[in-house]
Amino acid sequence: MTTWDEAGTPTPVARTSQSGCDCDEAVAELWAYLDSELEAPEADRVREHLAECSGCLAEHDVELVVKKLVRRCYEQVEIAPDELRARVTAHISTLRITRIADS
Repeated sequence: MTTWDEAGTPTPVARTSQSGCDCDEAVAELWAYLDSELEAPEADRVREHLAECSGCLAEHDVELVVKKLVRRCYEQVEIAPDELRARVTAHISTLRITRIADS
């Protein structure tokens, strides 16, 4: 986590939760935490840290928004019409046959 002094200079601040998880560890584990890839004890450590550290919680919220935006982009992928897929497949087959014949 980073704070800023009166002059606007960033100053890193490492906070450690009661579980022993510090800011560096919490931020490093955010993606795995958001994807539910952490074992229960590690997820609990990160969750506890986020409950106690507003800076890391803000980082968590930003990463959560990014994850949702990425998911939304991939949900809008259009599937090619059957006719186009058939034409592309036929063209690829023709290229393979031509390449084999030229060998």
